[in-house]
Amino acid sequence: MNGLTFWFDVHSPWVYLASFRIGDVARKHKLSLRWRPLHLPRLLDDIGGVKPLEATPARVAWFRQDIADWAELQNVPLRIHPNYPLRNSRALRACLLAEDEGRAEAFVRRLLRGYWAEGADITDLDLLAGWGEEAGLDGGAVKAAAVSDEFKLRLEQNTAEAIVRGVFGVPTVDTGAKLYFGNDRLDLLDIHISQGKIPLHETG
Repeated sequence: MNGLTFWFDVHSPWVYLASFRIGDVARKHKLSLRWRPLHLPRLLDDIGGVKPLEATPARVAWFRQDIADWAELQNVPLRIHPNYPLRNSRALRACLLAEDEGRAEAFVRRLLRGYWAEGADITDLDLLAGWGEEAGLDGGAVKAAAVSDEFKLRLEQNTAEAIVRGVFGVPTVDTGAKLYFGNDRLDLLDIHISQGKIPLHETG
């Protein structure tokens, strides 16, 4: 089945906004959708990428203004976590489990809401388990995945694969032929699919 791959890390508020939209885009065009977490700080270190909050003060101020404007436009609650950035590894490993179980969209969106609207501690295993149960997962399995060496290795492999694919930031949607970076490129992705401009390949 033709499909899309959604590369993400919970650290990004743009991922939070895109999480409300990407599933609808895939369903509209009857495409499968893979939610593939990567470790964004490691990816940026490996490729020498730009870290938005380490940019110039003017750019950081614009960044905060822009994300607030987009959240208002999408009517999505947004509150920068007082301790941002939190450690992301446990949450990302749990996201891998959610994808395995076909519950990624529900779990990732709940997790992101906790991080980007509720000021929740995404390193807390009990919170992750509770969010997992809300999404239809087994809470104990979520806890185990969050501290699992196996899932740690899979996250590293995802990050390495994303770099090979040309991913330089998140959110990125990979069609198999083209990459669309950013929440604001989802409209362009939708248009291009509708117009048949993207040769969709099997994603894997």
